[in-house]
Amino acid sequence: MMSPALSGGLLAALILAAASSVAAEARDANGDDLAQVEGMPPEESEQQLDPRADPIKQARPEVGEQEPFGRYLTNQDGKSLYIFEQDEQGGDYSTCYETCAIAWPPYTTEEPPAAGEQVDAERLGVIERDDGTRQVTYDGWPLYFFARDVYPGDALGQGLDHMGGPWYLISPDGDIIEEAGPEQADPVEPGSP
Repeated sequence: MMSPALSGGLLAALILAAASSVAAEARDANGDDLAQVEGMPPEESEQQLDPRADPIKQARPEVGEQEPFGRYLTNQDGKSLYIFEQDEQGGDYSTCYETCAIAWPPYTTEEPPAAGEQVDAERLGVIERDDGTRQVTYDGWPLYFFARDVYPGDALGQGLDHMGGPWYLISPDGDIIEEAGPEQADPVEPGSP
């Protein structure tokens, strides 16, 4: 007979495996793998399966700058912030939940956001998400991170058509930035010249 602790652990492992299997097979209407973060190996995607971002004490959007995008919003650590065209500018809700919020974590805050240098404080706001967290908005657009952006200055989500619509950086003037990022080189096969 199996011990209760062992059977509980085995049951939890089976439930997790079944949930992972169902999630891995789930696809949206566009054929996107809902459990796969764009450009991220499945093993890394599975490590980021919490769709609820932990809010920081006080969000403070800042301004980053790089070619070809020009000036765009980042968080206080220099990580790029995006808008989702499926959201309604000036609406009081986000359309990005569950798997979408795993790939595109919302920028959430406990206190009202503060404006960093060159950021228009009058354009800042918050909306309440279904889970009760407060998501930062700019010029009426809810703001998100992209799970593949690891370092300050990364903007790998720019222009991606993912989870039902395109994602863009936003300028401090509230303009959507549609410039494409630099082309990424194809991976080289080992042993090729």
